[in-house]
Amino acid sequence: MQFSQIIEQHDLINSLIRIADNKRVSHAQLLFGEESSKVFALALAYAQYLNCTNKQRFSSDSDSLIIADSCGECLSCKKISKLSHPDLHLIFPNTTTKKIDSKNSSELLLNEFREFVLNNKGVIKLNDWYDFLDVGNKQGLINVRDANNIIKSLSIKSYEAEYKIVIIWCVDKLHYEAAPKLLKTLEEPYENTLFLLITDDRENILPTIISRTQLIKVPNINQKNISDNKYMLLFIQWIRSCFYYRSNIADIIKIIEADIAKLGREEQKQFLSFSIEVFQNSFLLKTGLKNNNLLEDTDQTFRNNFPNYITENNIEKIYKELDKSILHIERNGNAKIVFLDLSIQLGFLLMNN
Repeated sequence: MQFSQIIEQHDLINSLIRIADNKRVSHAQLLFGEESSKVFALALAYAQYLNCTNKQRFSSDSDSLIIADSCGECLSCKKISKLSHPDLHLIFPNTTTKKIDSKNSSELLLNEFREFVLNNKGVIKLNDWYDFLDVGNKQGLINVRDANNIIKSLSIKSYEAEYKIVIIWCVDKLHYEAAPKLLKTLEEPYENTLFLLITDDRENILPTIISRTQLIKVPNINQKNISDNKYMLLFIQWIRSCFYYRSNIADIIKIIEADIAKLGREEQKQFLSFSIEVFQNSFLLKTGLKNNNLLEDTDQTFRNNFPNYITENNIEKIYKELDKSILHIERNGNAKIVFLDLSIQLGFLLMNN
């Protein structure tokens, strides 16, 4: 997970980057906000940045809204992105399952948690986690065994990274018997060890734990902006591939299978509606009939060039193709076939404007 994959939160991300670059990283940080599902992704991106061996810096005149990021390519980044780094420790609420009927712990459910996180691209919710485990009405806790495993893991010298990092998701679920063990570790931290505690319920965390952490408030995110940003990133990637429909159809198929086809039907329809809005906005902007530019936060090359391909000769045909695809999706058409046909049609219309 890279910072660039985090929607909004640019000011907070840049603050975290500056703290890390100035070597002022607090050994225990409590990241809290009303949407802890998104805070986990931020914590993961932070962990990846801290241990990246080839950090990327962005100049002030670049299109990036953040000042730096992990490279995403070094061995550390690849391992953390797969949640398989030996110096990254994950603690989370757990309970007995069909496979584990006693002595449950985060360690025993780590493979399931990795799958859950990766499937959801780091944006995770507690109830969804319980549903994933199929535990019915049972509620999870961070128990004494989890606390003991933390102490055991941190007592060993780091394997390969600068920091040993412990991410404790939903720390408000910490069992009262496990709390003293965690407190002792927070009071007497091991060298180059970082705790990232995550919660959306700060009121239910022991004051003694709060007092030993640096508090980081994660602001709420405008939901419409989340959808728009998510769809815009996908739109740009998809439309760019459409321009090469004659020479590189494999790229279009890859994007459809990896991203678009995995969206639910309702989201596919929303994405198509958003695409209509982008085409309309770009056309009106080009003709001087609209000032609000949906492309404002996209990269400069796309922002400057894309509207040039939309003209009076193709805009109505583009609308019809997108509307037709929405209708096919509503009628349970095969999404891969629908979007592949649409991609070819849009590529043709844009290149022959």
